[in-house]
Amino acid sequence: MAVKRTKHAQDDALPPKTMANVGRHLRQRRLDLKLTLVELSEKCGVSFATISKIETGKVSGGFQTIYKIARGLGLLVTDILEPDVDQDEKIVLRRRCEIEPHRTSLYDYYPQATRVHGRLNSSIMVVHTKEVPDRIDWSNHEGEEVVTVLSGSIRLHLDGDEPLFLEKGDSACFDSGIPHAYVCTSTGPAEIIFVSTRPPHGGST
Repeated sequence: MAVKRTKHAQDDALPPKTMANVGRHLRQRRLDLKLTLVELSEKCGVSFATISKIETGKVSGGFQTIYKIARGLGLLVTDILEPDVDQDEKIVLRRRCEIEPHRTSLYDYYPQATRVHGRLNSSIMVVHTKEVPDRIDWSNHEGEEVVTVLSGSIRLHLDGDEPLFLEKGDSACFDSGIPHAYVCTSTGPAEIIFVSTRPPHGGST
């Protein structure tokens, strides 16, 4: 996959249909966690007024903002930005030409084919940050994660452990509930693919 970065996600508005769906999803998750808007704001670094407007579909905030809120809620952002698919299909197919990258200041996400209510989530990620992200931007979500380096090299940071150096062809599996982050250590951006598990649909998250 060619790495082309034209702009960051804070410049990318979500389409109206996606914006409304994402807002409802975020609000339900917040209520499930019994978090107030102020508490979530403190966890994710997004103002409570902006979170409220996103939840009600008044604004989109762009992918970068959604990414931060999802982090604060312990969600993979790709889980809430999936396209509509027929859940009766045995196979969900996503052609390369159909993939629209979601960009953040740290990573670019290229979502792969997964079932919306399935147990797996997968994305190709381009890691371009050379610095360890602020702790507020570390990921943590229920389940396990397997990451494989497709090109370049990275450091995998896991809370409480020494960073792990991974280069092309290396892989690692870990508890994704542990806060974690990726840092590029190669000259150019590193490309990785991750597959993570989700909790059962309709169960506790």
